[in-house]
Amino acid sequence: MDRAKRDIFILKKIAKYCEEIAETHNNFGNAYENFQNNKDYFKSVAMSLLQIGELANHLSKNFQKKYYDIPFGLIIGLRNIVVHGYGKLKTETLWKISQEDAPALQNRCLEILAENALKNNETN
Repeated sequence: MDRAKRDIFILKKIAKYCEEIAETHNNFGNAYENFQNNKDYFKSVAMSLLQIGELANHLSKNFQKKYYDIPFGLIIGLRNIVVHGYGKLKTETLWKISQEDAPALQNRCLEILAENALKNNETN
């Protein structure tokens, strides 16, 4: 698989994990109190964010530069915090990321995927 196709494949997976975060919120009632008090809810969201960071780390540097509006460094940094436990994950922070940043990331991924599909259709 060439690098550009691999980046698109990874981006699809990132969008899917963003979708899974939204589904997890819906399954657990999408309330901060539930998130704060239910370790399974918290861990499910944290694991999806970890996976997003892991995938982002495998995107090519050219892709990351092209889409500089996506904060790949912060996404990868969060993954490192979740994995290695540098400091304690703050419930409020993870909640905000999962409620605001993950949906925005999903939307941006879907925009890029749509642009790429359009571009591929024009060249065929």
